[in-house]
Amino acid sequence: MVFLKKIKASALQFAILVSTIVAVLLASFLALTQTHRFFKTQSQFIFSVVDGANNGITYSLQSKNSFKDSIVLENDTLRTVIKKNIWGGFEKVTATASVKTKTFSKTAIIGGNISAPFTSIYIADETLPLVLVGDTKIEGTAYISRKGIKPGVISGHYFNGKELIDGNIKISDGKLPKLSSQWIRDTRSLINHIPSNHDIVIGKEQLNTNSFFDKTQFVYSDKELIITESFTGNIIIKSEDSLTVSSNAKLTDVTVVAPKIIIESGFRGNASFIATENIKLENDVHLSYPSALIIIGNEIDPEKNVPLGEEPIYISDNSFVKGVVVYLPKKIPETKQKTHVHITVEPLATIEGSVYSDGNTELYGTVLGTVYTQRFITNKFGSKYINHIYNGKVLGNDISPEFCGLPFDTVQKGVVKWLY
Repeated sequence: MVFLKKIKASALQFAILVSTIVAVLLASFLALTQTHRFFKTQSQFIFSVVDGANNGITYSLQSKNSFKDSIVLENDTLRTVIKKNIWGGFEKVTATASVKTKTFSKTAIIGGNISAPFTSIYIADETLPLVLVGDTKIEGTAYISRKGIKPGVISGHYFNGKELIDGNIKISDGKLPKLSSQWIRDTRSLINHIPSNHDIVIGKEQLNTNSFFDKTQFVYSDKELIITESFTGNIIIKSEDSLTVSSNAKLTDVTVVAPKIIIESGFRGNASFIATENIKLENDVHLSYPSALIIIGNEIDPEKNVPLGEEPIYISDNSFVKGVVVYLPKKIPETKQKTHVHITVEPLATIEGSVYSDGNTELYGTVLGTVYTQRFITNKFGSKYINHIYNGKVLGNDISPEFCGLPFDTVQKGVVKWLY
């Protein structure tokens, strides 16, 4: 016989409550497990895109990985787009990696690495010996012509050094190392570019800032332009006439383009300056790394003497440039170039980095790094002395091994600066 036992309602309610709590806990556990699994997957995606962007930048630095404007790297899950263009005296690379809906981008200015033993001078002219006069000092490997190197005298001033070259002497191959053809082409395109409806043209506010992850902004004028404001980042300042950078201006990482550029005494900042006629640094200008002075497409009348201070690139006393200085003229007959001065560095001026002159360099100051030039020239005491250096100093061993500069075609590259 089966006996029926009456169960109290309170006990039944308690059982239902416990069951409900257990069910909620089980559901919460399952949801938490699923959430952890989801976030783990998302974290893996994030780590993948970050690594992909880093690897994309690393890929672009390898000299063997040559590409023009862009390249796509893909595997089963990851897609990385690498885009390359110019930014002033350097190249700019952006790598964007994507997995599913996750993307991550990194962008950097890159330049050619330097490697030991460090080069001090590289002279392309094969017809003349190099003559050192006064307190000239050269440290590092020197590439000169087969005519050799010797001490000389200018107006009673003799060579005062103990040795001609403090380093190895090698024979150059008669031509300068090639800069990136893409960099040259894109720089010329920028000079000729007039902002259109597709570009963002801004006014001169007191403070102007633009990220390198956004579209480039332009400040543009077809007349003379005087810069007194603050500009930072992905901004191109362009004039079709002359452009003056006031000592009160604040420039950081921008590019400045005009036929003629004057940087006033006392200016402090970093930027790339690109001109077709001349760039003049007045006394006490300080351009920090990474900066660039670039003349491209310049043409000097061979019958006309260029006054002091109006050379294509003129760097006054007490001025300092850390970065690259480049002179690339229109080609004219070689015999007509030999006595013109294309880059002048005054006695108390200093360049830390690389000088590249497809012409003549007049060096009285100091270069901590390398000078690539067709020849040196000294314009003193009423005469011009071809392939002479008077009191100039090129200290190739004093440059930081971490310096990255000129956009050479076939060298390993390094990161000049991570952009923002």
